[in-house]
Amino acid sequence: MTGSIFDSFEMPPIAGLLGWKLIGIDTAAGTIEVEFLARSEFTNPSGFVQGGMIAAMLDDTLGPAAFAMTGGKRMTNTIDLHIHYLRPVRPGRVTARAKVVRSGARIAFLAAELFDAEERLSATATASAMMVDFPPA
Repeated sequence: MTGSIFDSFEMPPIAGLLGWKLIGIDTAAGTIEVEFLARSEFTNPSGFVQGGMIAAMLDDTLGPAAFAMTGGKRMTNTIDLHIHYLRPVRPGRVTARAKVVRSGARIAFLAAELFDAEERLSATATASAMMVDFPPA
């Protein structure tokens, strides 16, 4: 993949922890695809990736979709985040795809899906987020 808006600043620590890697982006459509590395340290006693880590991956896909759509001029502060867990996720590579459903001057509505290493739909998310200027004042 060639350069993107995300190349212009240092990766946030949480993105590094999650193994965030940009796969594809369509700024005009407000869509993004991100890969994560679900490490064994993210698992619960059953050996599956803990739900909070899945939520973090989805949240860290939703915000970047809106950020990219604004050309890096605005970022999101999540107001609410709704997750539906559809199947357990084992450690390994996972992919998340997000889109900006609708964005106004102040609020954006976002949706995402997370797929396991076998490309099975494993979780979905919807969120609303406050749009704020970037960099913050």
